Amino acid sequence: MSSSNKIEFKINPSRLNYLLDLYKLSKKDFLSLLNQKIKRNIVSLKKLNRILNQEELVGEMLLKRIDKIFEKGITWYVTTRNIADVKKSSIFFRKDTFNSEIKFESIKVVHKYEELSADIQNLGNYINFLPIKKIKKYKTSDDSIVAASEVYEIVSSIENDLIKKNIINKTKLSDDRSYLKNLIRILEQLDIFVFEHIEMPRKKERVNFNGFFICPNTIVIKKQGYVRREIFTLLHEFAHYILEQEEIDDLTEERINHKKNKIEQWCNTFSFFFLLNNKKSDFEKLSQASRKNDFHRKKINDLYNDTFLSYSAFYTRLLIDKKIMRRDYDKIMYEISKAMKKAREDKRNKFKIENEKRIAMGKNPAFPVFKPIESYLFKELVKINYFEGNINENSLREYLKIKPEKNIQDVIY
Repeated sequence: MSSSNKIEFKINPSRLNYLLDLYKLSKKDFLSLLNQKIKRNIVSLKKLNRILNQEELVGEMLLKRIDKIFEKGITWYVTTRNIADVKKSSIFFRKDTFNSEIKFESIKVVHKYEELSADIQNLGNYINFLPIKKIKKYKTSDDSIVAASEVYEIVSSIENDLIKKNIINKTKLSDDRSYLKNLIRILEQLDIFVFEHIEMPRKKERVNFNGFFICPNTIVIKKQGYVRREIFTLLHEFAHYILEQEEIDDLTEERINHKKNKIEQWCNTFSFFFLLNNKKSDFEKLSQASRKNDFHRKKINDLYNDTFLSYSAFYTRLLIDKKIMRRDYDKIMYEISKAMKKAREDKRNKFKIENEKRIAMGKNPAFPVFKPIESYLFKELVKINYFEGNINENSLREYLKIKPEKNIQDVIY
């Protein structure tokens, strides 16, 4: 620290270099982000090099500007302890390519859940909780349709047991959100931690993934406006879990490029036939889709109502099975996309009209509040560690997102 009145800090260069490597940022790119909207005190390459060589200290304002980019907390950069096992600490070091184009915001979010996954392992170690893989490991050489059937039987058995114990309720086919919640509860019985990521509505940069799997047992899915897409994504990441293959995926409306790599083909097929379950024979009986049979719209509508698969997923599978021409498929997918867009607009307009009525009545406008599906398994892990004195109240509140004004007793009991 300098002898002047202004507080200055010595940055740990290994930590800043770690972030530059993690985000694939050159020094020039980093400086561009750092100097955005700054009219004075521009940080030069020379100054950055001096900081990284620990030849120059940094003021608190500059440290806050750095943290505005990475959001690690200002003490993180000045901690003298280096990061251990850098090459093993992140999926971005373990893998070179992903099924989603990873943008800056996506890296930030994925990295946040990587740190949470590491915390889960530490919390588990404190209380001797060792997750057990209760489903055998499959290989891409295994038949994914057979695997879907085998795993479905295991999942159904767990589901029936949870229903008997009144932990979950039997899901109606019309209730997509309840099915998603139940599926998460079932996966928790397999010692899998599932988190639903919700983006802030006004956030400028959006994440461009729909879900990802981090070894050994963490799955993250992005909340979608269309729940069946989220269900498909969850099962796709679950397929990565049973293959033990990490991935970050962008699955847009299940309109999946069927020419993707072998692992993705396996995961997509597994997800489709898992959700199709006892309607498999009905779907496989479908002949070539054409104008003559109206592209099986009625039969696919019946299958849609009897499963949790989307229209997009059905027509994509017909394309994979060469039961529909590409030009017809593209036209139908356009119609589906158009219908979904209209449904979203109708929902927004309805909400807007309701708010106009509220304002006319002298009430404040309402804003939609989205809460992620809670991970009961994670909550229980954190609570046990708190009761055993392994973490303090601040950590408990941070992990479980308990606001300062809320009594923790209302949450943990």
